[in-house]
This record gives sequence, structure tokens and C-alpha cells, in this order.
Amino acid sequence: MKKLARWLLGVGVGLGVCPEAAAQTRPGEQAQVYTVTNGGEGVHFEIPQVRLSNAAVARRINRQLLRLVTDYSSAVDSTASPRRQLTQLARECCYDEESRVWLAAGSGLTGMTYEVLLNQNYLLSFQFQRSDQGLEQPGTSHLTFDLRTGRLLTLAELVADSPAQLERRLGYAISRRLRDELADVVATYGDSALITEVAQLYGITEWNTTPQRGLHLDTSPGANAGAEEAKVYPTEFALRPDALLLFYSIGMARLKFEFLPDETYVFPFARLRPRAILRPLLQARPVEKKAASKSK
Repeated sequence: MKKLARWLLGVGVGLGVCPEAAAQTRPGEQAQVYTVTNGGEGVHFEIPQVRLSNAAVARRINRQLLRLVTDYSSAVDSTASPRRQLTQLARECCYDEESRVWLAAGSGLTGMTYEVLLNQNYLLSFQFQRSDQGLEQPGTSHLTFDLRTGRLLTLAELVADSPAQLERRLGYAISRRLRDELADVVATYGDSALITEVAQLYGITEWNTTPQRGLHLDTSPGANAGAEEAKVYPTEFALRPDALLLFYSIGMARLKFEFLPDETYVFPFARLRPRAILRPLLQARPVEKKAASKSK
């Protein structure tokens, strides 16, 4: 009887599984991401590589990921293993062959780390942080792949919003953020010389130092920037499960990094015109939200 009861309970549990929980990830829909690394004094490279059911697609992606760092050197043997390529790159930038010591800083590219922003529904999006001469750089770079083909995707392949419209909306968002950042400088320091210097770093010639965070930033398709707002075409982009990320980094000397604003601008898919390649991702969101609410 105990065995029968356990069997019946097992059937009950099996029948009670919701479709969302029972759904399985299809082969190739997600990549298995692993890290190839090389370390030495003043050197640290972490480069992602992927495994997929389609080995040819995985090789195509892995070559492009390695080229993100190896293209900076003419001394790297592209036929060598990924770890060997990183070793060659590290020795070129940061090892003194004559004294046989690792240099504290090195020259050129001396490090790279990464973060996976999205890995589902045949889409894989990375963010990379580089170091030059041993110092981490403020701006990031990004790559987004189609896991079906291994191709790098362009922004136009992801959203149908026109370049001019995205340009206006990003420019408007940048202008609002920089003005709020400048207002914080005014409130925190109150030094007119410093305020003028930061305003110049931000490219602001006239400003209202009243913070505008209470105002809603409209990133909808119909949003229009004022005539004075900068128009910046988005060249850096990435994906996360709920939004398109656009990036704009302000160039400034390292001593001024405390005034460096966040480079990331979030545009929810609901306020964009996603193309067909994003539809499976959008359809997955309600399922994820429903599963999350049930687990609470």
C-alpha cells in the first residue's frame, strides 16, 4: 500500500506540473558560456567562449570573441589554442623579455573582463570591460549574437525604430542625465569654478541647476527632443531580457572620473518596435513573471 501511495503521489505531482515549469530549453536556444583566462602580474584576461549543439556556430562565435582582444596584436598566432593566444598577448604587452619580469602596468591593452547580459531564446549578449596600462577604462563594449547562425547582430536587425528616432531619443536621455549630474555637482560642491569645469566636460554651455528627476523621462517612440538636445547615433548596444540597452560614454581625464555619469540608457521593449527576432524573448517575459509570482 505504501508503494501504491507513493506511486499515486508521484502521478499527482507529475500531473500538477504547470506547462511553464515543464517547458524545456530547446537545443541551441542557450549557450554554455565558459571562461578562458590568462593571469600574470599586472595582466588579467577573461574571455568568454561558448559551447552549442551546433559546433560550427560555436566556433564562429568563439573566433569573434577572441578577436576582441587578439586584433590588438600582430604577434598572436590565431591557429593556437585560446589560452595560448591570450598568453602571447599578455607577454607582448606586459612582459620584459630582457629582465624576465612582468611589468606592473604594461602598455596598450592589459586586461579584459566580461558579463553575460542575455542568454536565452537564441540570443546571446555580452558586455566587456577593458584595462589599458593596468587601469580599468570607464567605457564598455558590447557584442550580441544570433545563436542560430553565430552572426553578430546589428541594431537595425533588432528594432524597427528609425535611426533618426533612436538618435533623438538617446540624445534627449543623455541631455537630461547630464543636466541632473551637473545639478548634483552644484548641490554637493557649490564651487563655481568646478561647476564651470564639469559643465564643459559635459558639453553644457547653458544650464538650469534644478534637478529634474521628478519629471518623467519619456522614452516612448513619439518622444521628441528639444532643438538644443544633442543628437547621438547609438553605436554601442546590448540586450537584457526586458530591454534594449544603449550606451554613451563621456570622455574625460582619470582625475575627473568622480563626475563620470552612468553610460547605460535603458529602453524597454514595450516602448520600441521589436523585430521578429525579439518576439520569442517578449513572449517569454509573461511566463517568467507568472512563474515568479507563483513562487512568492
